[in-house]
Amino acid sequence: MRPTLLVPLLLATSLATAQAAPTPDRAANCVAALKTRAEPLAQRVRQGDANAETQLLPIVTDSFAFIGSSYKQGIESAKATEMMKAAEARQAQLPPDELVKIQDGCQIEGKLLLAQASAFERMFVNHAARKRVDKLKRTN
Repeated sequence: MRPTLLVPLLLATSLATAQAAPTPDRAANCVAALKTRAEPLAQRVRQGDANAETQLLPIVTDSFAFIGSSYKQGIESAKATEMMKAAEARQAQLPPDELVKIQDGCQIEGKLLLAQASAFERMFVNHAARKRVDKLKRTN
């Protein structure tokens, strides 16, 4: 296939994939990856670092977009937690650069999920993420 035809095809495929709700496994993988990315920042937030809070909030928000997607698909909390823990165990075996690629992709996808959500869903996700970060600040 000629490169000039390949680029539009890849773009169309990625847009179609991004518009579909992630599978529960994909959501669990992304929540786990973003949790790992958020942990060092969360520690800094607990220590009172306001700059870390600014960096942490978008990661938590992107993670909650995946959680909301799983919730809409009817995945029960206990099952979602089990899937996330399994994803964390798998990701712990990955080379750091591979994990960063997954985290970057999940953040992009989380932003797309949020952009495609209804106004109510966006409000709910943003509120849940803000509450989570505020809770971190109180648990020094």
